[in-house]
Amino acid sequence: MRNWVLITGCSTGIGRALVPLCRAAGWGVVATARRVETLVDLPPGEDLRVLPLDVTDGTSVAAAAAACADLPLKALVNNAGYGQVGPLELLRAKELRAQFETNVIGLHQVTNAFLPLLRREPGARILQVASMLGRLSIPLAGPYNASKHAVVALAESLRLEIGEEVAVVLVEPGAIRTEFRETLTKAWGDLPERARGTRYEAILARYLAVRKQQGERFAMDAQRCARKILKALVAERPPRRVVIGRDAFWVGKLKALLPAAWWEAILRRAYGLR
Repeated sequence: MRNWVLITGCSTGIGRALVPLCRAAGWGVVATARRVETLVDLPPGEDLRVLPLDVTDGTSVAAAAAACADLPLKALVNNAGYGQVGPLELLRAKELRAQFETNVIGLHQVTNAFLPLLRREPGARILQVASMLGRLSIPLAGPYNASKHAVVALAESLRLEIGEEVAVVLVEPGAIRTEFRETLTKAWGDLPERARGTRYEAILARYLAVRKQQGERFAMDAQRCARKILKALVAERPPRRVVIGRDAFWVGKLKALLPAAWWEAILRRAYGLR
């Protein structure tokens, strides 16, 4: 009997790259996205189900879980998310709430909705996609940093609570070359207007230019990241953490080795904050 995995956030990036890899490995895939029309180009087959799933909408989450009740669901990949950027001083409360609604609360309610289905299958696992920014923080990404720190904490607590029944794998990628990085400005809203005439106006312009440049130079291809996730998905003994990318590995090591004042000085200089 074919094992099945449900993946959130399949419209682009890591989620989209993971779908064909899982199918090629013999898994059935429930591919989900907030806008299901973004999934119409996925090749049909008996090993694919496509479902609408808005992780911030409890009714949508419950409907997706009900639609999977007949499947031998052995894995859940909580991948859906976005990055709210900008200086904390200019951040509105509603923007911080929206970031946590998707990246943290949405992930939590999807996990709880599908946990009863996963418990039915021996060797089931949940892969919670965090980020290297769940272990360290950078300027101008405070909401995203905070949300991914929360994902790390939730994953570690969940593993302690249910890990003997369902494995919990924390996935911590570094920079990924996806549309996520190309559409950062969509999360800004009117932030550039709020920044106009402040010290942040030039800083934000520099931030976008540097992120685009580094995205091409240093970021990992989404396919490569998805292949690393697939290894954890199919492993007989799933790992507790999967750190993906040289930047995720070495930046974390560097932060641990350097005095805090040095580390902060490096980041301030890199982001034009001094």
